Amino acid sequence: MAKMNGQRVLGRGSFLLLIVLLGSFGPISVDMFLPALPQVVEEFGTDSAVFNISMYGFMLSMAVAILVMGPVIDRYGRRVPLMAFLTEYIVTTALCGLVDEVYLFIALRILQAVGAGAAVTVSVALIKDSYEGEERTRILNLNAIIVVLAPILSPLIGSAIISEWGWRATFFAPAVIAGFVMVMALLLTETLPADQRSSSGLSEVTKGLRSLVRNRSFFMMAVMLSLFSMPFMGYLSVSSYIYEDMFGLPQTMYSVLLGATLVIGTVSMILINRLTKGMVNNRKIVIFPAIGAIAAVLMLTVGQGRWELFMLAFTVSMFVTMTIRPWGMGVLMASHEGDNGAVASVINFIYFTIGCVGMLASTLPWPNFAFGIGVLISVSTVLFAAMLAVFKATGKDLDGLHISSRIGLSCAQTLACGTSR
Repeated sequence: MAKMNGQRVLGRGSFLLLIVLLGSFGPISVDMFLPALPQVVEEFGTDSAVFNISMYGFMLSMAVAILVMGPVIDRYGRRVPLMAFLTEYIVTTALCGLVDEVYLFIALRILQAVGAGAAVTVSVALIKDSYEGEERTRILNLNAIIVVLAPILSPLIGSAIISEWGWRATFFAPAVIAGFVMVMALLLTETLPADQRSSSGLSEVTKGLRSLVRNRSFFMMAVMLSLFSMPFMGYLSVSSYIYEDMFGLPQTMYSVLLGATLVIGTVSMILINRLTKGMVNNRKIVIFPAIGAIAAVLMLTVGQGRWELFMLAFTVSMFVTMTIRPWGMGVLMASHEGDNGAVASVINFIYFTIGCVGMLASTLPWPNFAFGIGVLISVSTVLFAAMLAVFKATGKDLDGLHISSRIGLSCAQTLACGTSR
């Protein structure tokens, strides 16, 4: 059942569209120009190692911004900070499409990420403010899936834009989208009333962040559900080099393959959810490291020989990424009522920080980039399995918690009390 969110101008559909668009700011900022990455590197007169600093810098800056923005929007509300950072995002994004010097481009990307991080944080906070129960779970699932799907759709859209107007237009397009979102933000009725905001200074508000991190159950599950962002973000960082340089495929084919990966991963996720009836319990959760192990073996043995086998191996890995995040995020959000901004900040900070590690690691001097992705899948799988074992060994067993997209109450209670168990 939805809460009465008090929107006087935005209708139900428009409000949901605002949430979805805000949640996609990170992916559209990172991935829309991916099909032209080799061309962009050449035009700036640099190499991939230097240019990829713009990607690592963006992800790290966005992760920090997400962490900081939680306390800010809990103190000052959602609407005013959102409009301020949307303005910053529009300016820096447009400038990214105009500059010709690579280090200035990198600096602008780092600043652009601040606005993107604010948008992502407000998106999740609006969900917690405005929905509850099963409806909140459905919206959280949608928002979490957008985080995974947008990086795949963005290059498809970017490829079409690049073919018509060149790669610089892939920065002007997000600026236009942000302008549209700004109009919606102006029409937004504040979802966090003044009497519900934190009255403490920001230093006091950050105590909520520290409390979440000290909750071992919360922190461990947040890390677990984010581990597979390592190979996923690493893939986004180097996939154009793999398909276009390593396998010699044209730019348009690269975009088509991203779309195909999206369809296969989505269909697989739907089928598994139907077979398990949307429930992930103590026994079924082992499916994630098991499938991750299959993906790692495929990538390290046959995935480097042909693009078809590389795509197959990564699609198996992407299935884990797409399936694990929605239910895990729903459980974490349900575990801490009343700390909307802080919860959203910690969850997304961990996700994007681990993803940033994946982007950095994917460009290390591996025998080839596909091999590096295989290593990242292996590391994510081993760490997930190890943390799951620790989770059980320390008394935080998942048995009977009914972790699912529907979020069992007992699970929320267990996580909320994790430090006392």
